[in-house]
Parts: sequence; structure tokens; C-alpha cells
Amino acid sequence: MRLEEELMPRKSEYAEDVYQFIQEHATVEGELRVCREPLYPWMMEEFHLDRREVKGIRTAAIKELERRGLVRRPNPRSVLLILTA
Repeated sequence: MRLEEELMPRKSEYAEDVYQFIQEHATVEGELRVCREPLYPWMMEEFHLDRREVKGIRTAAIKELERRGLVRRPNPRSVLLILTA
């Protein structure tokens, strides 16, 4: 079984945990709540993953949160996440 298949059922779980992390580390800038805290170190430690594994999971979790309308990521190369809900 490929890693992606093993992680499929947990994507929503990762998204929930990532959203909680984003909320806990958000600050107010102007009228926006934003999170500038990098997800990589936290996800590696929290989920016992290596950097390669985190990349796909982080992307999937952020896309899920964007789909739900909870966050917006203006630049995929930046750590900046804007909370929208």
C-alpha cells in the first residue's frame, strides 16, 4: 500500500489538527487574523513524520481547509495563512 493510500482516511484528521494549530498561533494584523508560524517543524514532531511526508500532508490539509472556507493562502510558497472563518 502506498503512503498516500494509507493517509487518505486521516486527511480530515490532519486538517482538523492543522486548523487548531493555525488558530492557536494566529495574530491580528490590521483587520485580518493570520498565522505565520511554519507548519513543517510542528507537523514533523506532532505526527512523527519526515520532511518528505509532511509536504504532501500539509498540502492536502491546507487545500481541505481552503475548500471548507476556513483559511486562505495567498502565496503557496509562503507560510502565511489567513483565517477566513
